[in-house]
Amino acid sequence: MRRLMAAMLLAGTAVTTTPNTAACAEAQAAFPFPVLPRATQPARSHWLAYTCAAAGAGLIAASFPLSDRADRLYDDYLTESNPARIESRWNSTIRADRVASGSLLAGESLLATAVYLRFIHRPRDSRVALVVTPAQCALSLRF
Repeated sequence: MRRLMAAMLLAGTAVTTTPNTAACAEAQAAFPFPVLPRATQPARSHWLAYTCAAAGAGLIAASFPLSDRADRLYDDYLTESNPARIESRWNSTIRADRVASGSLLAGESLLATAVYLRFIHRPRDSRVALVVTPAQCALSLRF
């Protein structure tokens, strides 16, 4: 008798406390997920990056004729036979070579600056934000 009573008690508790599985789960409250507005940043102007790129490309392009001019001045220096003009030819050759080298280096620096400004640099805005509203509290971290 005790075994029968224990079996009935066990069966009664098993029927009333069945776990909610996917097949027989009770319908939960059907409400849509809250739509969070997407934070859009205003479009940034990249005019400075494009200006640097154009100036850099122009200086690099200008360095080639300047270098050719320095080579021609050096050839003139090598063929000069007048001792009074040798030093002035040498100085003009050195000056032209430095102008060509400076133009090339400045152009490369401006191109590197343009790449940095256009693709790498980010505006200074807060990368960490704490959003506290009555319905939610969230920490947002951007990379």
